[in-house]
Amino acid sequence: MYSVVIADDRQIVRAGLHMLLEGCGSFTVMGEASDGNEAVALSLTLMPDLLLTDLKMPGVSIIEGSRKLKESLPHMKIIILTAFDESEDIYRAYKAGVDGYLMKDTSPETILASIHEVMRGTAIFQPKENRVQLTGENRL
Repeated sequence: MYSVVIADDRQIVRAGLHMLLEGCGSFTVMGEASDGNEAVALSLTLMPDLLLTDLKMPGVSIIEGSRKLKESLPHMKIIILTAFDESEDIYRAYKAGVDGYLMKDTSPETILASIHEVMRGTAIFQPKENRVQLTGENRL
């Protein structure tokens, strides 16, 4: 069972992700955050296995927050679930140590499968047009 913190500035998205994750039986949601500052603080306090977060929220940039989190909690996986597929955002997330980048219009089944892959050590970056899987040795 993996522990998770969910961060999104929309409560309905957090609630849906909470139901999806807990419903599959592999995850326990430890907490929810509505902005970048809260996501970083909650993750540092609760030390989850996974931070599932939106890209663009109020507060600290999740890209900058990811750098700090990876320094303090290198075991924790970070997956960005977003509506933004700009190449620069994807590249910056990758360079910051983010483990996955998924689009919000992805099917729930694919989101769960991708999360499981990331938890097994595969980095997944999925812009709208294609899906790229990276193993640890392929990371920059």
